[in-house]
Amino acid sequence: MTAIIILNWNGADDTIACLRSLETAQGSFFVVVADNGSADDSVPRIKEYAAGSGLDIRLLELGHNYGFAGGNNRAVQYASQSGPDSYLLLNNDTEVTPDFLVRLENFRKSHSCYQVLTPRINYYYDKERIWNCGGVLRFGFRRYRYAGAHQDKVVGKKPFRIGFVTGCALYFTPQVIYDGFTPFTDRFFFGEEDFDLSLRMKRRGVRMACVTDSVIYHKVSAAADAMVRSGKVYLHLLNRYVDIRSQYGALFFILWRMVSRYPTMRSLNKAFGPAKAKDIYKSLIQDVKGRTGVTEDDFNRLVIQDSYWNYGKES
Repeated sequence: MTAIIILNWNGADDTIACLRSLETAQGSFFVVVADNGSADDSVPRIKEYAAGSGLDIRLLELGHNYGFAGGNNRAVQYASQSGPDSYLLLNNDTEVTPDFLVRLENFRKSHSCYQVLTPRINYYYDKERIWNCGGVLRFGFRRYRYAGAHQDKVVGKKPFRIGFVTGCALYFTPQVIYDGFTPFTDRFFFGEEDFDLSLRMKRRGVRMACVTDSVIYHKVSAAADAMVRSGKVYLHLLNRYVDIRSQYGALFFILWRMVSRYPTMRSLNKAFGPAKAKDIYKSLIQDVKGRTGVTEDDFNRLVIQDSYWNYGKES
């Protein structure tokens, strides 16, 4: 049996739509909906839906927003008490096809050397176009496979090995979380958790694959619509710089920082404008020093309150 885990934060509309799509899903599974301290009416609405659904839905009220990593980790720990054969972390802004899960399970049964899988993830609003099929990691950079391509590029294509898997739809076996190992690091409150996971899986020699005939549809960051765009860009860059600095040695980080300066400046130019980009870049480099992670407070100040720049970040 598979434990399907859906994290909800003020997103009952998307969560319930995702659950409705799971009602047609084949295979043996139960669903854990972990509510990450929602401040709206998510909990009573999901409870009402679960009561009338044919699904085995277990609502875990966390009572606090632990971020994407922390919320999912707690839900995995909760689900593990039922001894599932596998886990699937599924974004609440996704909807599934009826056979997506059995295709993942069938591949795992015939290819036991793979412990982490992803389905093909297509855009929800352009269902024949691919968001990603996992990806590859090279020199601290991620590249999605088949991103933006028409699905004809992969229809009929055999599953293939990947080096990066997104947290949007992450299928894994219990062996991945042995000895208290959690899927995601709690060093990053929001974002970077899947990049960090993929680096750790690579270090442990865990094989990952995209099962191309298993398909879900993603609305792509519905929860991010209310975020401050410039703050979200800075948060992404801060996450990545801290992660690379933590995962690799000092020499690698210096070389990587040189190579990444151009794409970083391009992102900052778009988010903050050319007049501010250079100063923001200098702040970023200073901000990374001494950090091992990016906190909930950083997240709130950057993308919710838009108050981060009122602080002395270098302190």
